Amino acid sequence: MDLPIFYLEINEELDESGVDAISFVDAPATEVAWHKFSKPELFKKDEARRVVTSPVMLAETEIFRSTPSMGDYLVKFSEDTIFKMMQKYFKDNKIHRVNEDHNSKAEVNNVTMIESFVVGDRVTSELYPNIPKGSWVASFYIQDKDYWDNVIMSDEFTGFSLEGSFDLVEVKMSAEPTEEDLFNELKKLVAEGKTDDEILTSLREKLNGEKE
Repeated sequence: MDLPIFYLEINEELDESGVDAISFVDAPATEVAWHKFSKPELFKKDEARRVVTSPVMLAETEIFRSTPSMGDYLVKFSEDTIFKMMQKYFKDNKIHRVNEDHNSKAEVNNVTMIESFVVGDRVTSELYPNIPKGSWVASFYIQDKDYWDNVIMSDEFTGFSLEGSFDLVEVKMSAEPTEEDLFNELKKLVAEGKTDDEILTSLREKLNGEKE
């Protein structure tokens, strides 16, 4: 059964809408509440500078959700929404708000966001060359050496996860996939390390499934 798909969007005029914090996490998005996301991408650690880098959110990447009120469904962020929510995150001066595993009582002090960008035509990521265009990547400087040595270097956390408030807008499925849909699917399969045969099979299934 095909699951309904929703875009998560923000209202730039509402203070509470958008990203409220970024969390250091050890779990993928499927294991946390609907408004808390992560991707099982490993931290990229610069030991000399005590800097950790990771994607915050991947554009046009479906994430499974399940709630009592809505059942099972998928959510994703568009490139445009990711850019807008990053802008608002800076404007609202929340860029140094960090916690552990989405626990507001486990705030991480002496942590400074020193880099934030959206992958696109102007900026690419050598650390994450295969993530989708429009994805958000960030870096934090860890001032506390003990925290770096005892927590970050312990591999307790594997990536970043955003949390906040978003609106759900259902995606209306077209009769058949567009060229952009197929291109995005191809990029995702390549990033996942699929073989040529697996890629061809997956694309055929997508085409046949959409046309039925």
